[in-house]
Amino acid sequence: MEISGNQLEEASLAAFGTEALQYLATGNIAALAERFGYALAFNQDSVSAIQRDLASSLTSVGASWLAPADTRAPRVGYFKPNDTGLFALIEGHAPTNNGKAVLVELVVTGNEAEKHLTLEQISGAV
Repeated sequence: MEISGNQLEEASLAAFGTEALQYLATGNIAALAERFGYALAFNQDSVSAIQRDLASSLTSVGASWLAPADTRAPRVGYFKPNDTGLFALIEGHAPTNNGKAVLVELVVTGNEAEKHLTLEQISGAV
């Protein structure tokens, strides 16, 4: 999704991360995929790819399902200016039924003219 202006501020990016976590926690994978896309979908549709990676992530942390959304705000970090187009990273933790978490990462990429926010990865949290 394209974002600009005050949407690039830390509070706004954290709110996008919270939104993504809420979609996951409520099982609304279709809305998550429609809103943010999925960078690791490759040639698969985004919904199926997210479901695949979520299932794999739950297995990797020994969990069966996601618990209600965490109230902690996602962490936002900004990249130093670079040639790759990476601007910011949003990291949130989706709690699981066994007290562990799944890591949810969104990235902001682009150039001076436009920036895009995408769900980058879902993986087992450390």
